[in-house]
Amino acid sequence: MRTYMLKQLLILQLIVTTLVAGDLRVNIVNGTTNSAGTAQRVVLIDLSAGMTELSSADNVSGSTTFSDIATGGQSQYMLRATFQDVHYSEMFVPSPGVTAWETTITVYETKSETYDVAVSVPFFVIYGFEDKLYIQKRMVIENRSTPPVTFRSIPGLVNVHVPENVTDLESITFKHGTMPIRSTALPYEDGQVLPNPLKPGVSEVDLAYYLEYDPNKTIVTEKVGYDIDHFHLYTMPMDLKISLPGLSREGTDNENGLAIYAIDNVKAGTLFEIEVSGKGMAEDDGHNHENEQQQTTGRIVVENRIDQNTELLIAGVLVMALLIALFISVTQQSEDLKQESISLLKEQKSTLLKEYAGLDDSDANKEKRDMIVSRLVSVYKTLERIK
Repeated sequence: MRTYMLKQLLILQLIVTTLVAGDLRVNIVNGTTNSAGTAQRVVLIDLSAGMTELSSADNVSGSTTFSDIATGGQSQYMLRATFQDVHYSEMFVPSPGVTAWETTITVYETKSETYDVAVSVPFFVIYGFEDKLYIQKRMVIENRSTPPVTFRSIPGLVNVHVPENVTDLESITFKHGTMPIRSTALPYEDGQVLPNPLKPGVSEVDLAYYLEYDPNKTIVTEKVGYDIDHFHLYTMPMDLKISLPGLSREGTDNENGLAIYAIDNVKAGTLFEIEVSGKGMAEDDGHNHENEQQQTTGRIVVENRIDQNTELLIAGVLVMALLIALFISVTQQSEDLKQESISLLKEQKSTLLKEYAGLDDSDANKEKRDMIVSRLVSVYKTLERIK
């Protein structure tokens, strides 16, 4: 009898918790002046219902309140405030059983000219294949302005470079905080820019694309948009030949199978013409007809042939990651699951790179090397899709 009553109480508590709704007060703070702020618009978005806009308030001064905020195990919200045409977001998860909450969104004054900005290029990686080059690069931009402001102009002020001879522009992403978003390179004056604003703190720009490759000599261009103290360049395979005035061999990353190069004191506006030559890595040709059709688009797909337990594990992790990514793209309600899938893929990337680095160049290991390369690129591309 006691067990039955306990179950009924738990069910009743769950029902009450699920049905509780309350009010949410949203305070707007101007981070530049460190005072009460304003917003053109504040929007309450329900993440558990597929990014549904529940309510909004226009011309907010100081604060605004949203009513009837439902609680429960799946309740997750995002608040987005627009100030001087820049969006600022905060996550909000209501505490069960509470009927009133308070949260804060910080906004910043906007400036059209940049200053107090530090930029680094932690990696610029050239992957050499038999007939193509795969380029991945990251730029880290830190807005150190004091007092803090957001930099923004039309069409944009984040300098990037996408070569004219790109055969497949796989992705351009811009990340401030934890969520990378797709972006687009726009022509401006004698270069290219991204339209994204530079908010206070650290932002990351990632680019990935393909170029045709002639092993005798291919030129990879890179126009540097900022002063860079130490520009890192990596290559795979390690014996890929790289030539650029001022570039020096810095070392070898045996763990990840990469050769490391660097050039110091690069000035904004410098145009690199990186000469690449030598034998690239072979791509696995053991795909079925359907996958061969997909490869005509320049995309490398996961190989179907599996013959070892470790490969089964790799394939299983990739399938799981893809399923998680699909779930996230449909529901957009679980950042934790997304980060977990990314972590799994990064672990697999590290494992594959170690396996590749441990193989010599003998013909006996050619099939194994090709298989690892095919799966390695699949992991990289899956990571990009999840982002």
